Amino acid sequence: MRPSRLPWRTGAAAVLAATLLSPAAPATAAPASPLDAAFTRAAGEFDVPRDLLVAVGYGETRLDGHEGQPSQANGYGVMHLVSNPRQRSLERAAELTGQPVTALKSQTSANIRGGAALLRDIADAERLTAADRDRVAAWYPVVARYAHAADDATARLYADHVYDLLRDGITTASVRVTPQRVRPELGRYARVAPAGTAAPAALAAAVPEYAPARWISAYGGNYATGRSSRITTVVVHVTQGSYAGTISWFQNPSAGVSAHYVVKSSNGEITQMVREGDTAYHARSANPYSVGIEHEGYVDNPSWFTESMYRSSAALTRYLCDKYGLPKNRTAIKGHHEMPGNDHTDPGPHWNWNHYVSLVNAGGGSGGRYLAGSPTDFTGDGKDDIVAFTHGNLNDVYVSTSTGTTFAGTSNKWNDFFGLNGETLLTGDFNGDGRDDIVAFTHGTLADVYVSTSTGTSFNASQKWHDWFAPHNEVAAIGDVNGDGKDDIITFTHDNNADVYVALSTGTSFTGTAVKWHDYFSIPGEHPALGDVNGDGRDDIITFTQGPNTAADVIIALSNGSSFGTPQKWHDLFAVGNEKPRVGDINGDGKDDIVTFTCDTNADVYAATSTGTSFAGTTIKWHDYFCLNNEFPYLADANGDGKDDIIVFTKNTTNDVYVGLSTGTTFNPSTKWHDYFGLNGETTL
Repeated sequence: MRPSRLPWRTGAAAVLAATLLSPAAPATAAPASPLDAAFTRAAGEFDVPRDLLVAVGYGETRLDGHEGQPSQANGYGVMHLVSNPRQRSLERAAELTGQPVTALKSQTSANIRGGAALLRDIADAERLTAADRDRVAAWYPVVARYAHAADDATARLYADHVYDLLRDGITTASVRVTPQRVRPELGRYARVAPAGTAAPAALAAAVPEYAPARWISAYGGNYATGRSSRITTVVVHVTQGSYAGTISWFQNPSAGVSAHYVVKSSNGEITQMVREGDTAYHARSANPYSVGIEHEGYVDNPSWFTESMYRSSAALTRYLCDKYGLPKNRTAIKGHHEMPGNDHTDPGPHWNWNHYVSLVNAGGGSGGRYLAGSPTDFTGDGKDDIVAFTHGNLNDVYVSTSTGTTFAGTSNKWNDFFGLNGETLLTGDFNGDGRDDIVAFTHGTLADVYVSTSTGTSFNASQKWHDWFAPHNEVAAIGDVNGDGKDDIITFTHDNNADVYVALSTGTSFTGTAVKWHDYFSIPGEHPALGDVNGDGRDDIITFTQGPNTAADVIIALSNGSSFGTPQKWHDLFAVGNEKPRVGDINGDGKDDIVTFTCDTNADVYAATSTGTSFAGTTIKWHDYFCLNNEFPYLADANGDGKDDIIVFTKNTTNDVYVGLSTGTTFNPSTKWHDYFGLNGETTL
């Protein structure tokens, strides 16, 4: 019979031994907070990496014990020790530590100790050696099992997030984890796709209705098939738990609850779990006529309600309102607490309704994130530079120029008022002087286009170059589509019409009336881009089907200088799932190629080069560790050798910029070219 207590030193004796064996702290060292001390003690007692223990707790609860109140899944404390019919981690922690359940529920230090004991218990079951336990990377299978997820795919989703936190670092008032670029050892989970990223052969039944979302089905008993009423309301919820934990809970047969969508706090990722035509169990009597959106977090902690979450959720709600003909106001968009017959308080007093509804109505603005490339040689020296648009109240534009081996150490402000919230910001040489300029698409009801031209050391005051282009949710793009050396503006309506409009540059404005150059290209859920794929000097349109098209095709329509031709498939399996495709000339032959970044724990980069009539049939890995979760990848010729290189903006707490130079057949190992550029919420190119 397995003993209920593990043979580790416990209690005061272990703490005393650790104190005697550790070097004395410097006299000037700041005293550790009680929370920090609790993590350090528990990590030492159970031989668990301290930073990993903090990351698990932070991912579960933001290190908030919520005064002993349970989560939706009946989990308690900082480490979310759970007691429900399917998961008994609370009771197991009590066995391992010898502490009563009541203490584990209510005392933070006891709860952290219980979490550490559980991790060590799983580590022993996974046969981690003492040497393994010293390596944070080796703990990935342990973290995956800590989730007690419904399946391995959801467990991967959970573990990936914990390692994202380690990569980004954690800073709170009482605990800090220094960012670390750790590559987790996935073990058997390497053979498992994260939930919502099914293999192409299995995608037919796993396509979300909202294209940017993942699809992970809730347990069939947690919702009802079909509806008895038409949809009139979008209900905003807060999960009272973590993103991965909520997904797992909705898969749990004992839950009895579900929602149509779940939104992640850190980056706004969305998972659909119930079809909109089915009745999720989320709002009691309102279930038949409402769509439920759960938001990761707790009602009493506003730190969960990030700008990424607000914007992503608002885009989803905008889609739902448009689809079902609902007003984009508080008549149709309501909180759980406002629904009849409910006793819940979510989303609570910290949810910013005015901001949220304004974002629902703000419409378009991809922030450059849809597009596969935009030139950034602002000085005209042949080497691409980097730019950051701050948005917010300042609306500054900062540039760091390339030296060929680094981006100049101190970024400089090149414009002090450009790019408001919700605008799409891109770059291109609009006046044909060899220096790239910046452009802002305002979208909305004005749909103006402003340009600020480069002097080589700054951007001039902005001027309106067009007064009606890319309204609302259209996707704006840049490219020289007529081959005259001046970049033009393009917009994809990205709706059921799927039209493509162009306004050509005159050098001082964009032609007054936009002209339709294609009448069916890049439907919702696809990823549009531009590039000169056949090397004739004119940029063509490209769409990566991704999303609802399970084949992950790459479709091209070539420019003839006055329109785009018949769409042709140039590649049949590229940029699958949530990968991030980009376009650029990576081998320097004058024809733009395609590159895709997995941007997950594998962090692979694949490329297919252009032959002029197709992209090479076999996709080849050009780099095996570049762009992790939540980082933003880009292509640009950073050293001026005529070949586009890979660039990644790490964002979050480190804000580093890494470059992998192209050799023409592969990308070299990445090196840091800048150590503080592109903060959270800023647009980087």
